[in-house]
Amino acid sequence: MAIQDFASSNAQPSPSDDSGVQAPAESLILNATYKKSGLTAADLAAATGLSVGAIRIALSGIRYRSGEPKATVPPDQTLVRLASALGIGPAVLSGLGRDRAAELLTGAKSTSAAPDLDTQAAIAAREALTRQVLAVFSTDELRAEIARRTESER
Repeated sequence: MAIQDFASSNAQPSPSDDSGVQAPAESLILNATYKKSGLTAADLAAATGLSVGAIRIALSGIRYRSGEPKATVPPDQTLVRLASALGIGPAVLSGLGRDRAAELLTGAKSTSAAPDLDTQAAIAAREALTRQVLAVFSTDELRAEIARRTESER
């Protein structure tokens, strides 16, 4: 999987919220890279140790308080964990003015290269297993099973 280097790219990610609230640049880059990665929020949660809710807030850059959307900048530790899992380099974080997060990411990469490889291998294995299991069933069979389960829940 090739991750685009946003530091040298002219591509500008667009805001991810329809409410008019502008998401922080960090969240836009995290979200764009996440979408290209093919990972799920659960995969990222397993790889980073963050909750799925924290990941969704960091990716969107929007948190709702009393029903009102507010732009939310991801904390350094959250940003570092997600950047590491998504393959975003320290130069990108520095380019966003997040020098402390870039330093933490550099330190994290130098001390934890092996766990990142293990995590990536586990995610790839889970994805391959999912594809194998789903390949056994036709689309009609899957739809019928979903309908059966939906009906039995009522």
